[in-house]
Amino acid sequence: MYLRPAFAETDTARITALIRDNPFGLLVTTGANGMEASHIPFTLLADGEGFRLAGHLAAGNGQCAALAGGRALAVFSGPHAYVAPGWYRTQPAVPTWDYCAVHVSGRLSLTEDEGEILASLRALATDDPAGFDLDALARDYRGKMIAGIRAFTLKPDKIEAQWKMSQNRSPEDRLGVAAALRASGDATADAVAALITQTLPKT
Repeated sequence: MYLRPAFAETDTARITALIRDNPFGLLVTTGANGMEASHIPFTLLADGEGFRLAGHLAAGNGQCAALAGGRALAVFSGPHAYVAPGWYRTQPAVPTWDYCAVHVSGRLSLTEDEGEILASLRALATDDPAGFDLDALARDYRGKMIAGIRAFTLKPDKIEAQWKMSQNRSPEDRLGVAAALRASGDATADAVAALITQTLPKT
């Protein structure tokens, strides 16, 4: 990730919150077939003072070849919004985009313990609106479903995060952007406005 110092984020709590709130990420690996990517949901697991990521792929996915010790990159995107130059009080200006994103690089480990696999699957269904219960499934059906996936964990050795929230502009410009985003009535724009406000210098 190209990180500009003004936008780099190092706060672990903020980074893990973004992953929890936006768990549908992109798993990128390289192997015999070149670069491959899958869009999948991840769960965040506590690991000492840090964290690991857990997920699974369909057994037929070519990326499964990388799960036993391969390197991978997991990409997560948070709220983002177009920023019109007219929202700045300082002129001239050009359009840009405010956003936040996290890149997690590390080594993959294949998860073969059924208990760990089930725990990861239960975590994915925690907020199911109909109260889906994995353990209520017939044992043979559940077994077939588990046989059809390959579960893994990703232990980070490099975490990069960027909160581009107009920090390269004056506080007045940033307040103008936040106000315009809130006025749009769009929920995502409002989330970006909140992040801009959170990153304003403390007075």
